[in-house]
Amino acid sequence: MARKRTFSNRGGDWSGTRRPRLSYGELEQRKRESGSRGGARKAAPREMSAADPRGRTGEHRSPKRRASKGPTGLRVAVVAVCILVVLIPLWLFIFVLPSPIGGLTPSAGTCVKNGTVKVKVTISKSFDPQKVTLKVDGKDVGTSMQADKKSVSASIPLADGKHNASLVLSSGGLMGKRAASWTFTVDSTPPKLSLTKKTIKDIKGSGQAVNVDLAGTVDKDASVTVEDRSVPVDKNGSFTYATTSTRVKSLKVAAKDPAGNEATDYVITQKAPQAKGVHVSIFIAGSDNDLGKMIALTERTELNALEIDLKDEAGMIGFNLDNPLAKQVKATTDYIDLESVVDQMRFKDIYAICRIVSFKDPKLGKARPDLAVQDKTTGRPWGTGVWLDPYSREVWDYDLAVAEAAAKAGFNEIQFDYCRFPSDGNISTCKYPHQDARAPGQVIDDFLSYARTRLSPYNAFISADLFGLTASAQGDMNIGQRVGDVANRVDFISPMVYPSHYNLGEYNIKVPEANPNEIVTKSLEDFKKKMAGKPAKLRPWLQDFSLKIRYTPDMVRAQIDACEKLGVHQWLLWDPDCTYSEAALKPQKK
Repeated sequence: MARKRTFSNRGGDWSGTRRPRLSYGELEQRKRESGSRGGARKAAPREMSAADPRGRTGEHRSPKRRASKGPTGLRVAVVAVCILVVLIPLWLFIFVLPSPIGGLTPSAGTCVKNGTVKVKVTISKSFDPQKVTLKVDGKDVGTSMQADKKSVSASIPLADGKHNASLVLSSGGLMGKRAASWTFTVDSTPPKLSLTKKTIKDIKGSGQAVNVDLAGTVDKDASVTVEDRSVPVDKNGSFTYATTSTRVKSLKVAAKDPAGNEATDYVITQKAPQAKGVHVSIFIAGSDNDLGKMIALTERTELNALEIDLKDEAGMIGFNLDNPLAKQVKATTDYIDLESVVDQMRFKDIYAICRIVSFKDPKLGKARPDLAVQDKTTGRPWGTGVWLDPYSREVWDYDLAVAEAAAKAGFNEIQFDYCRFPSDGNISTCKYPHQDARAPGQVIDDFLSYARTRLSPYNAFISADLFGLTASAQGDMNIGQRVGDVANRVDFISPMVYPSHYNLGEYNIKVPEANPNEIVTKSLEDFKKKMAGKPAKLRPWLQDFSLKIRYTPDMVRAQIDACEKLGVHQWLLWDPDCTYSEAALKPQKK
């Protein structure tokens, strides 16, 4: 008896579920039911072969699977999950996660040269300024922050050095808080530039041509140029340079640091004699007769220079300066004809120095109290004499208007007197209306540097008068006269080593005024030490007037001899009345 055959679908469906095993009869029954559901379609009778009376051929035929009628719910769910897995991160990365905080100013890691820094952050999305916190060095900028539609910013005064800025944006929602932090450096200080050697020699047979040899030092990270030509700087910051020029043109030496700060100095190429001169007041210079007597004195003696007052302690300007402020305060006069005075001195080969009293000026100070040193207790100009505020750039420009006019007229040298802060009185009550963070010594240094730059086109020397004790152990005496710094800025330093101006016992000399040789020697020794290696030359003011002790020609000569013994072969004599001791002077060599 034949066995009942069964068929199975061992592979299962796509979901991995195994179907039940069907008998042959059950399978045939399902086929018939399927055919009846198909309507008119009927299965064609199969022919039986002799080999298989049940109608089977020799090959095995697997039953056909039913065609899928479309995606099932499970399939749709799986596809949807896959799409979300891709789209959600994409949406987060494109629309939510990117920070709206954009450009940072100053850029991270950069160096800026302005002391007042504009810190700015751009924000790419709309924001509420109340939800923005901007800090610099951990301090909230507060009400100084300004905001527009795309940025926030604040201008902050910052000291030199490294600084940190940070911004926090609180937006809420998915974005939450966003923050940015960065550092930058402020460097507003020009590099230190010092010319340690300036040698100028005539080129024989070439008229005004000269050979110029320079040497100097600069901050190690700075570059140096001479007349815009690059100069090599060694690893220690030292440099040397040789070139040719003329007697009528100054040379500009510039140093620039990585932040862009620039320091400049100038080499004055005109020929300077070993000047031996005397002071001439505005009134003497304004009189043809009196000026003629001074010129005649130089022809009879070793004198070869005259120092002419052009702006004095009273604030008087000795010539008709074309300057609105000078005319407003009625400081100008017509006593001196500049061109005539210069022509007379040049004709006699006399070295022409003009004197400008810088920061003591009753005329300008009273007319413009906002430019004067003020008394904190009264609000009026400080002290019995009226001093100008050395911090004021307007004051600088006022003094330099006089200096430029003198240089244009042909004066060889511009000398700045009272180039200091006030000292006589209770300076604790001094108020400087334009005061900033600079120390007095830096202010005076900056003024002289500014003067050098303004006067360089005229190839004129500059010099400064200093207190006689500023090179001693007392230092700058709180008046801003730092000898070493001044010696880097000017061509000549003229310390006022008047014996009558020293206190009893100074330098262990019982009565300095009675011992002119000793006190001048002690003072100049200190100045030579302070000025060692500096480009400025020493040319002291000596006393030819009487104060407590009547000064004789021998006492005047004793001061000159002290200079000569120390190798200082130039000097100036001071007498406010301009009556000089001819007997103290050597006769002119024939």
